Amino acid sequence: MRLCLDKNDPTPKFQQLIEQIQRQIASGALRSGERLPSVRVLAQELKMNPMTVSRSYQQLAEQGWLERVRGVGMKVSQQARPAEPHQRLQYVQAPLAHFIQVANQAGYSKSEAMALVMAHWESDIDDHALE
Repeated sequence: MRLCLDKNDPTPKFQQLIEQIQRQIASGALRSGERLPSVRVLAQELKMNPMTVSRSYQQLAEQGWLERVRGVGMKVSQQARPAEPHQRLQYVQAPLAHFIQVANQAGYSKSEAMALVMAHWESDIDDHALE
């Protein structure tokens, strides 16, 4: 599971965490039955308070995305399914609109912003090749 919280995003960290886990389930990156890191481990990885991670996990469980299994921890719910291809767009629209707004405010042209996206995309793919 790959998560990255944005310190500059005004969205509360627990909400960012919820949205990212939902996106990963909807995209199929996290599959039904897959185990999530423990609260303590994820809190250490993301450098955040364990109570924040616990709160996020709890909300996701209440919404049916996750389920708590005694002795195992949190797993992706059996009912959680990847989104249909036409539904996946909703998971990238808001972050994309935010990126465009920030890039415009920073004075980037469309071509410069696209170059940033492509460079980051390629870097991200290279990083995953080692995993």
